[in-house]
Amino acid sequence: MSTHVRRALALACLALVVGAALPAATTASFPGPNGRIAFMRFDANGEFQVWVANPDLSHQVQLTHGPGSDAWFPTWSPDGTRIAFSSHRADPDPTDEVEISDLYTMRPDGTEVRKLTDSRWFNGTPSWSPDGRSLVFSSDGGNYPAGQGIYIVASDGSTQPRQLTSITGRAIWHELAKVSPDGRRIVFTEYRTVDAPEGQLEQSALFTVRLDGSRLRRLTAWEISANDADWSPDGRRIVFSARLAENDFIQSIMTVDAEGGQLRLLTDGDQARGEGADFRYQESFNPAWSPDGTRIMFVRATFTEADGFAMGLQTMKPNGSGRVALSFGEEHQPDWGSAPAIP
Repeated sequence: MSTHVRRALALACLALVVGAALPAATTASFPGPNGRIAFMRFDANGEFQVWVANPDLSHQVQLTHGPGSDAWFPTWSPDGTRIAFSSHRADPDPTDEVEISDLYTMRPDGTEVRKLTDSRWFNGTPSWSPDGRSLVFSSDGGNYPAGQGIYIVASDGSTQPRQLTSITGRAIWHELAKVSPDGRRIVFTEYRTVDAPEGQLEQSALFTVRLDGSRLRRLTAWEISANDADWSPDGRRIVFSARLAENDFIQSIMTVDAEGGQLRLLTDGDQARGEGADFRYQESFNPAWSPDGTRIMFVRATFTEADGFAMGLQTMKPNGSGRVALSFGEEHQPDWGSAPAIP
């Protein structure tokens, strides 16, 4: 099952409300000054592209321009000199059932694009190691289910990808891997299926694992369907999206400590309520920590019969207070880097 299918399932409820499914993923934040952000947005042709901007959304620049939703999941290198992303641009037949996706890196101005994988199968959701020498990512290895899992590869493409995790039992997909700021562990999302009276359901949970694939550990309960994790720059906490039963299984943002304790809900009002003209919907997702650890950026989507659909980036303090709305467009999947802001 492809990552894009995973994203469509993750936002199925929002799609029913507003008639569109949007990808959701975040990348790890490393310590440093708060610089520019990278994010995804539709271009004039309705295709996903990578953009960069100052954290207040000023000085926006579109970096990719290809057809067919050319670029996904942008992530800043720790030193701010390159951006990694995934793309279908080398897929010889985008209309067939075989999804070909590759990892690329580029400079922050969109130049010097380097291709890291070999266009044989699906590779996506890249994220950097803290020394900038490696990228972790999700892949099917061309051999689902045995080949599906989290992989690691040199960021200059000089090594063959090495598989770190494998799916077993009811697991169906591993993705959204991020390396801890100390470089010792990876947090990732595992999706699984469970049997329920209404049929087979999907759940997700956060796991951590060492970079050699050892010491696999689950951090969150399956029932909250945690996903989309990002480490705090000090490595002590993890921010993520969750689907709580008391919130109608609509995405909200939570934090957990690095050992799986001290769960905390940061956003409120993420629910679907009412009928007809009284229907109201709100969802929060795509959390990303600022490099200095003082803010969390996220996407807030709302719908009411009177106001229609609205979505945009917001920031808040790590305790959920001090929210600031930054945009009211379709920016999403932000990653906050340390590349200097443009004056």
